[in-house]
Amino acid sequence: MTLPRRTPWRAASFLVVDVETTGLDPQRDEVISFAAVPIEAGRIVAAETVAGLARPETDPRPESVEIHGLRTADLAAAPPAAEALVPLAARMAGRIPVAHAAWVERAFLGPHLRALGSDWPRRIVDTGVLWGLLCTERDEDDPGMRPLGDIAAALGVPAHRPHVAEGDALTTAQVFLALATHLEAHGRVTVRTLTGADWQLRAWALWHPPGLRVRSG
Repeated sequence: MTLPRRTPWRAASFLVVDVETTGLDPQRDEVISFAAVPIEAGRIVAAETVAGLARPETDPRPESVEIHGLRTADLAAAPPAAEALVPLAARMAGRIPVAHAAWVERAFLGPHLRALGSDWPRRIVDTGVLWGLLCTERDEDDPGMRPLGDIAAALGVPAHRPHVAEGDALTTAQVFLALATHLEAHGRVTVRTLTGADWQLRAWALWHPPGLRVRSG
């Protein structure tokens, strides 16, 4: 989807996505749970949330079960990912994806979405990167990728059922709205400034090498 460079972020449609997987290796691990929360006109549209389970071809790794709690028995009746993700692919149309540590969603969902005639766009919004951008706007160092719960706590946003796709998607949606609103106060008002936050952080790092950084106050 292509939007004019100066489209205000509040005028755009977003889809906040979260997945749980059998592990973190996209070459051998699989999606087992997903949720997607739409945002329209700067508001969460909870009634249009889609979520579901997907049955993997291999059992979830024990270390992943410790995180999300989804066991082989919990997934036995779920459809395979190619079928389970159809509602997500349909919801993606015309929306800008938002995710936290978005490389996970890109790596695991990209192949499925392409197979379903959709795609994971090249330019997306990553709330972990937006947090770094906000920190630099506040004359702080880029903290790097921080856990979703840490950012939510720093913003005063409640964390809903961590490591459950529906809970993390809702938390990410609220974090996104809080971050976008704070960045708006710093003149970051367009879709392009949000989807291009990674490039802005790289530029900041070039102008603020570690040895020359001075903290305000």
